[in-house]
Amino acid sequence: MTEQLEQFLTLTIRATQDDLGKILSCFKVRQIAKNEILLNDTETCRHIYFINSGSVRAYFIDEEGNEATRYIAFENNFITTLNSFITQTTSTEFLQATENGEVMAISYQDFRQLLSILPIWKDLYIKQLEIAYTTNTWRLESFIKMDAKQRYDYLFETNPKVIQRLSNKIVANYLGITQESLSRLKGKK
Repeated sequence: MTEQLEQFLTLTIRATQDDLGKILSCFKVRQIAKNEILLNDTETCRHIYFINSGSVRAYFIDEEGNEATRYIAFENNFITTLNSFITQTTSTEFLQATENGEVMAISYQDFRQLLSILPIWKDLYIKQLEIAYTTNTWRLESFIKMDAKQRYDYLFETNPKVIQRLSNKIVANYLGITQESLSRLKGKK
């Protein structure tokens, strides 16, 4: 169960077997079911999840009940609601499983403990923060600079599993378009 995370860590950071043991001992395996809410917007985010299988999305809901998907994580990626996790305050986002799968969760306390004892864990944290920053910046820029077709084409080229594995509702929501518009775009491919 920890093999996937171990392989990810071995490829991402130069960890000794002792370091890997310390890191892996902090993660707990959890099975997730499609549509399961891992975090709602009335809770404080107390975990970071590593996706072994399946997928999880982070999304907001506005006052009218409209969803806006910020991020979708598939295998070998981390996901959390970073602002809530860092500040340990109530989340403004939800985390939801978009497929059946398995995640590995590390608690806020264990995460902070690893930061204090393992420099390589800090290196991984910095890399993940950089990925989050560049991903969020690209998402914002894409909504400002690209029309719906350009966003769809880019997603199709760079991350086709979003389109292939997830419902049209989630894909449309992620792209910021209606399901009808998504169907038209898919029909033109």
